[in-house]
Amino acid sequence: MMLIKSKQKKGFTLIEVLVAMVILSLSLLAAIKVASAVTRSAIDLQEITIAQWVAMNKMVELRLAKSLPKTGRTNGQDEMAGRDWRWDIIVNETPYPKLREVHIEVKPATDDADAPATSTVISLIGEL
Repeated sequence: MMLIKSKQKKGFTLIEVLVAMVILSLSLLAAIKVASAVTRSAIDLQEITIAQWVAMNKMVELRLAKSLPKTGRTNGQDEMAGRDWRWDIIVNETPYPKLREVHIEVKPATDDADAPATSTVISLIGEL
């Protein structure tokens, strides 16, 4: 008895290969989007951290001063981590004459003046 071999070829059709490539490309696109978001978050976190350091340094300077800070608004610019940072210090009176409420807002010097602060530190400074 003679065996008859099937002439059917094994493998993938062109449609199957195209569908697989579409699925693969969509998966890679999603992975790239996630990687981009993670990178952007890391950059934002670094900026917020450095702005926080600038604000805390200004707060320490105010606390180490010999007298209470004067009420009102002052601003300036400092360099930290190779970048310039703009800070605004707002000092308000409190019901207690020897106590001041201090708000320090920091943002990159390259941002517009109306841009929101990257970091804000609020504290009370008192005189003994």
